[in-house]
Amino acid sequence: MKSVSKDLLSGIIYASNAHAVWEDLKERFDKVNRVRTFQLHRGISRLSHGSDSVAVYFTKLKELWAEYNVLVPSPNCGCVKSKEYVVHLHQQRLMQFLDGLNDTYDQARRKGGSYGNASRKRPRIPRKETIPRV
Repeated sequence: MKSVSKDLLSGIIYASNAHAVWEDLKERFDKVNRVRTFQLHRGISRLSHGSDSVAVYFTKLKELWAEYNVLVPSPNCGCVKSKEYVVHLHQQRLMQFLDGLNDTYDQARRKGGSYGNASRKRPRIPRKETIPRV
């Protein structure tokens, strides 16, 4: 108990065993993770291109996705359903990215769903910047 913070000690001092301590700590910190997960979800959905370059906007979005992946990891069993989920997740993220782009990228947004089909051409971007790959 000497290595436990005084702030946490009061909640675990009367625990009967290590498993009870673990469950108490997990419950406390899981609530924090759920709050952070909500904040990340909200941040991702509200992030927009604004006056940033596409590269800066994409980097910000990618950083939020990376933290979200730590808190809510994708299934990684190698099975078909897991692979389908990852493909779906990438499509969702593409839509999130396109949704946050400025109106000057409206053509890319309208054709965003065709990225998954290799036989179709990618939409032409009306500016000099290119959209980073998701």
